[in-house]
Amino acid sequence: MRKIRLLANGALFIIFVFLAVLPAQYLLADKGQHYPQRGQAVANQLILKLEKGRSPDEFLTEVNGHVVGSIPEPNIILINYHNHVKAQKMAESLSRRNGVIFAEPNYLCSVPEVSQNDQIIPDQNNPVYIAGVSPGPYYNQQATNSTHSDSANLLSTGADIIVGVIDNGIDFDHPLFDGLADSTGYDFIDNDEDPSEEVGDLLGHGTFVSGLVKLMAPDCELMPYRVFDENGVGNAYIISLAIYQAIDDSVDVINMSFNTYTASSSIQTAIAAAHQAGITMVASSGNDSCSTICYPASYDGVISVGAIDSLDYKADFSNYGSYLDVVAPGTMIYSALHTNYESDWGYWNGTSFSAPQVTGTCALILELRSSLPGDSVESQIRETAEKDLAWGTVVPQDTLYGYGYDDALQAVICLCRGDADNSGQIDSLDINYLVDYLNNGGPAPTPIFELGDVNCSGTINMLDVSYLINYLDNNGPAPCCQ
Repeated sequence: MRKIRLLANGALFIIFVFLAVLPAQYLLADKGQHYPQRGQAVANQLILKLEKGRSPDEFLTEVNGHVVGSIPEPNIILINYHNHVKAQKMAESLSRRNGVIFAEPNYLCSVPEVSQNDQIIPDQNNPVYIAGVSPGPYYNQQATNSTHSDSANLLSTGADIIVGVIDNGIDFDHPLFDGLADSTGYDFIDNDEDPSEEVGDLLGHGTFVSGLVKLMAPDCELMPYRVFDENGVGNAYIISLAIYQAIDDSVDVINMSFNTYTASSSIQTAIAAAHQAGITMVASSGNDSCSTICYPASYDGVISVGAIDSLDYKADFSNYGSYLDVVAPGTMIYSALHTNYESDWGYWNGTSFSAPQVTGTCALILELRSSLPGDSVESQIRETAEKDLAWGTVVPQDTLYGYGYDDALQAVICLCRGDADNSGQIDSLDINYLVDYLNNGGPAPTPIFELGDVNCSGTINMLDVSYLINYLDNNGPAPCCQ
C-alpha cells in the first residue's frame, strides 16, 4: 500500500502572474514559459513542516487557507491560501510561529534542458532494438567508452537494484523498456499510477534519462516518478513527495536530472530522510555554465555530476563549483527517444544525461555490495574516478571536474579485485587460482584480468599471492582499488 497520497480537490484557480489556469495543487507553467526564475513559486501556496503533534488547523484561519496535500511522517503540509500577500512574506510570518519548523513558498523547479529541446537529433536510420547489439551508437558511444561500462557489465549489471528516476515520466511503449508495467512508479502531476510521459516541450526527457540508466546497468529495475509536467516544470512539494515515495518503495538509487538555484527546505528534508535510509542519490549540476550553487546537487548525501565533451573538457554548458563530485560525458549522448518522435533513438546534450550514467555505475556497485550506504557509494565513485583526462590530470577536488570522470569499470573492479576465480568472494581458492596461473600455466583471471592484480602493480606475480595471503590469513590490507 502506498503511504503517501496527494489530497487533490480537483479545483481550478487562476494565477495572474503569466501562468496558465492550472490545478491548484500543482505548479505547471504554460508553454511560453521556460526556466523558472530564482525564487519563483506557485502563487498562493505554502509548504509547512510542523512539530510532531501540531495540527495545520492552528494556522489555517490566520492565512485564510486550506490543506491541499500532506506528507504525514515528517508532518509536512501544502497549503493553498486566499489573500493577496506574497508567499515569501507569508512564509516569513508563519516561520516565526511556535510549532512551525519551516515555512516556505512552493518553489518552481525544472529540468535543465527546458529551453534546449531543439537540440534533440533523432536518428534518421531508425534502428531496430536488439539488446546488447543495436542501435550501434547506443552501445558504442563516449558514455560507454569513457566509463568502460561494457567491461564493467562483465562483473555487474545492476541486477535486483531498484533505480528511482524522478523526472517527467517514461515511454512504456519504447522497446528498451519492454516488460516494464505502466503501473510501475507514480505520477505526481496527475496523481495516478501511470507515470507515462505526455506530449509537450520536453517530450522524451525522462525516457532519454532512463535509457542511459539502462545502458550502464541493463538489469536494474526502473521506478519512474513523474514530477515534471510536459514542459519540464515541477515544484518543491511534489518533488519531496516523490523522494518520500522512493523511500517507501525501497529504491536503492535515485536519479535527479533537474536543478534549481533556490534552496528548498522541503526537498532538503526529504533528501536527508532518503540519506538516512541509506539511499544513494545522484543529481545533475545544471546547464548554465555558472558556479552558482544549485540544488539538489549541492545537498549533503547527493552525488553531483557535471558534463564533459568529447575531448574531456568541461562541456560549455555545464555548471561547476566546489560541490561537484564527478563528471561524465554530456555532449551528443545517444539514448531512447519517446516513440512520438520520427525515430525511437537520438542524440541530446545536457548534464541531465551525465547524471544517469553515474546513477548506473552506482547500481553496478550496489549489486556487488547491496549493504553499502549512500555515503560509501559516493566515496567509491570519487575514489575510482579517472583523473587522467585527455588534456591532463585532475587534482581533486577540482571545481570544473570534481574528482575526475566516472569510471564504472574501476568502481566494480575495486570491489572484485582479488576474486581471481570470479566466484563472488575472496578466499583461499583465489590463492590457489593465482598460483596455478603463475606456476602451472593455468587460466588467467577472468572475465577481467585485473582481478588478479591484487596490489595494483599493473601486473600479476607472486607479490599478489603474498598480498592475498596476508589479507586472508593475517588481517592485512584489503586488495587495493587502483
